[in-house]
Order: sequence, then structure tokens, then C-alpha cells
Amino acid sequence: MFEPATDDDLSAIREHVQRFRLDGERLAADQFIVAREHGRLVAFGRVKPYGGGVFELGTVGVLESERGKGWGDRVVHELIRRFPTREVYITTDLTAYFERFGFERLPPDQVPAALKEKLQRICGTLRDGVVAMALTRPGNDS
Repeated sequence: MFEPATDDDLSAIREHVQRFRLDGERLAADQFIVAREHGRLVAFGRVKPYGGGVFELGTVGVLESERGKGWGDRVVHELIRRFPTREVYITTDLTAYFERFGFERLPPDQVPAALKEKLQRICGTLRDGVVAMALTRPGNDS
């Protein structure tokens, strides 16, 4: 159902990111997964690296004609499954949506520095009310 995005997908992703007012910083095909139906791109999302072991689930988009079919939920679940660390971070203004997956709003003192910088640098220009949230994936504590 999901596959890695290709360089050919990136122009369509860029167009939708701009139209949907999503995080378009440092877009790279190797960060994205895509879903296709009948060969056509219908949804996408990425794991964005920041360095220092900090990654963010983000830039989740579903084409307008495909909304209401569960694509967004499936993209989020798949990105969580593939996430490279136990701690899954997001920055979003859709807190109620992401709480359904188990994300919780982070107190300001627990937001990684890279995400604090992003909130100041990017998020305020895209949407109001963007906050950092996190989900801890199950795993070994050893």
C-alpha cells in the first residue's frame, strides 16, 4: 500500500505541500512515503530528520478528492510504524486529531531544541496555534 517516494513524486508533493500550507522545508524524496490508488498519488507523509537523533512525523497530505476515506490515518499509522526512534515528535495545530493516535502535547521545557526553532522559524508563518506533541512507541526499555 505504501512505498518510498521517488524523485518524480517530489514535484507533485511540493505542489500539494504549498497548497495545503504544510511544512515545505528541506523536502527530499527519501523522507517520504506515498500511497497510490490505480497508479495515482493519493496521500503522502514524511519522517523529517533534524540531526542529534531528533526526527519529526509530518507533512502529511491527502489529495482533496481522496479525503474522508481514511488515507490520513493510514499514513500516520505507517509513519509511526516506520519511525526510527521510540519518541515520535510532531508539530501541528490539529491536536485533537493526533491525540487519537496517542500523541500528547509537550510542555515547553520538553520540546527538543530543533523543534522549538522550527516552531519559531516556520510554523507561525503557516498556521496559528501550532504546538509540539509526542508519542512514545512501545519497545524495550533496556
